[in-house]
Amino acid sequence: MKNGQIIIGYENSLFIDFIIDSKYRWIRHVLLIAAIIGIHFLPNSAPAEVDKKAEIWNLWVKFISIIILLALFYINHYILIPFFILKSRFLDYAGSLFSLYTFIFLSMLVLESQELQFVKKQDQSLLNWKDFIVLIILFTIFIAAVSSVKLFKIWIVNLIRFKEFENNTLTIQLEQLKSQINPHFLFNTLNNINFLIDENPKLASKVLVKLSDILRNQLYLSKGDTIELGKEIVVLRNILFLEDIRRDKFIVDFKVDSDLEKMHVSPFLFIPFIENVVKHGAHQTMEGGLHVQIQLSINNQHICFTCINSQKKKLHQAAYGGLGLSNIRKRLEILYPQTYDLQIDDGGDIFKVFLSIPIKD
Repeated sequence: MKNGQIIIGYENSLFIDFIIDSKYRWIRHVLLIAAIIGIHFLPNSAPAEVDKKAEIWNLWVKFISIIILLALFYINHYILIPFFILKSRFLDYAGSLFSLYTFIFLSMLVLESQELQFVKKQDQSLLNWKDFIVLIILFTIFIAAVSSVKLFKIWIVNLIRFKEFENNTLTIQLEQLKSQINPHFLFNTLNNINFLIDENPKLASKVLVKLSDILRNQLYLSKGDTIELGKEIVVLRNILFLEDIRRDKFIVDFKVDSDLEKMHVSPFLFIPFIENVVKHGAHQTMEGGLHVQIQLSINNQHICFTCINSQKKKLHQAAYGGLGLSNIRKRLEILYPQTYDLQIDDGGDIFKVFLSIPIKD
């Protein structure tokens, strides 16, 4: 299906595909025409016409009836529904149908005057107002049946367009979220490079290369839907390296489970948490002399990220990580709706983040 696959729950639905795909249009019309013709030629218990003239007149009646129904269908399908129903002009729609019914009934009266009798009565009388009411009921049932298919198709197409718009909006929003980098971290690093140029040119060059790697990854790796976790880890280590250069002492315990680096994740999920460490925390040592403790592990088909660091003062979560906690949750909701687990423990001198995301296929 070209468009229908966007609708959750209707993927690979042959019925939806048949209803909305333009390549099946002629098949749909042929089936409709065949159905209308078939209804007129269904076998019945009435005795066969002996009079050849009456038999020919009967065929003419069926032919004209088929033409009337087809004309009613196409006028309703391509004129009345687009111009009235889709513009919420329901009274105009009802009035147009009634006018059509009246015109058809008057035409039938004219044809009956030429012995082309549509309804054979025992008293051989012509059509009257009671027959007009029956005709209105029958035509309305026919119009309701064929219109429901048209309106269902329109509803499906509109739903597809809405989903496409929603998906495009989320994609743009996601690109904006993942392309951001903490300006505080960038400014600090540039200041460090400026200081090191005179004090230690080789180290300044090394820091500049690391910063270049981070920005290059931010620019190019973020274009894909997923990246290898190993590439994400390289960026995290580079950020921590630059922070280590800036400080006299910065001890980090960074543990990664084996084979985890080959798995794929959405780009730069963990960077905001490391940027938070650089911007707000890890100015004092924790137990064991560590400033930061980071672990990436696998648990129950989920990638688990844990980051623990010290903090000088209580962190206000609204400003968390430069992006803001709401933006982080928003991105996770887009990428892993109802399947992720984010826990933030702001407990005094210790700040702990735990994030669990499902492993992508």
